[in-house]
Amino acid sequence: MSEHYLAPRSSDYANDGAGFIERRRAAPGGRRASDKAEDKDALRRFEQEQLERDIADIERAAADLRIAEPALVSWTKPATPMLPKGRPLWLLIGVLWLSTALVTAGAVVAIASLAG
Repeated sequence: MSEHYLAPRSSDYANDGAGFIERRRAAPGGRRASDKAEDKDALRRFEQEQLERDIADIERAAADLRIAEPALVSWTKPATPMLPKGRPLWLLIGVLWLSTALVTAGAVVAIASLAG
């Protein structure tokens, strides 16, 4: 069974076939000394292409699902409005205020005629 070491071995340690893992030194700013600008550009391009592939896969799956299950409804685009178009609410409020005013005026006239 091989052994792995994270630190440099001493010079008097005998090499008996043991594995050796060397620690990478970090450059100032948290970057490794082996990082290069072209490596970062290649990684950025790969990530962008992967994102585009993932979005295309999702769009393809959504199209297949719409074909397979046409009865499913989208939550973002309602097919019909939630409330049917009817009389405006303000018309109802106005009628209530007018009827209240008429009842109050009738009560005032009745009281005035009885008292007077």
